[in-house]
Amino acid sequence: MNIGFIGSGNMGGAIIKAVATQSSHTLYVYDKDTAKLNSLASEYSVNAAGNIAEIVEKAQVIFICVKPVAIAAVLQDIKNSPGYEMRTYVSIAAGVKVNVFTDALGEIQLVRTMPNLPAMVKEGFTVAYFHNMSEKYEMKAALMELFNMFGKAICVDSEKYVDKCISVTSSSPAYICMMIEAMADGAVKAGFARKDAIEMVLQSVYGTAKYLMETGMHPAALKDAVCSPAGTTIEAVASLEESGFRASLINAMERCEKKAEGKI
Repeated sequence: MNIGFIGSGNMGGAIIKAVATQSSHTLYVYDKDTAKLNSLASEYSVNAAGNIAEIVEKAQVIFICVKPVAIAAVLQDIKNSPGYEMRTYVSIAAGVKVNVFTDALGEIQLVRTMPNLPAMVKEGFTVAYFHNMSEKYEMKAALMELFNMFGKAICVDSEKYVDKCISVTSSSPAYICMMIEAMADGAVKAGFARKDAIEMVLQSVYGTAKYLMETGMHPAALKDAVCSPAGTTIEAVASLEESGFRASLINAMERCEKKAEGKI
């Protein structure tokens, strides 16, 4: 399959690299930054396109990987390209709803996605909503296969969940990093060197997540297993509960969700 990319920034570049190194698809990439584009083409054997019209001409599937502020200009260039109606488009732009694309291009085949930062190390999570593609079973399967090349992916049946997932996936690296930083501070306070403290916390977070994923164990069950009666861990858990740890996270996610939906 010929796959086109408009934009090759951090997220777009991560997707391009993942697909280029794990598939036999032919990739065409356009970016205004010609130096970045030529470097990408040289390192990953992708084809550098001279403009958006060339992407539309040569690719069956087109990833739109530009910032939301640039979407309008890109859509205008796509509309000016012959045959654009016959292509399938994938958007990774946060907060840009389906109607923005259909108002500009008509009832195209569109996948609105929300990947997250860990996609840059092929450990991301992507939520995908397919618009005007109910009968395109083979194409949907092929696209989900692509999304799984840079992490894991799920398909949702309503566009609203693309916005709602932001608090769970896209924004969560920020508060996970806050927790990691706080735990590292605690380790430094206990006497460990900063470098060692961060390594200890990162491995603990990574190992816990990996264990849960590989065993399928519920997080609550693992927490209970670690909490010995009258032990050190339950003392820490009790303190976190007193401080409103869970409520703070849930409230933060609700605020994030409202912001994503334009309610605040």
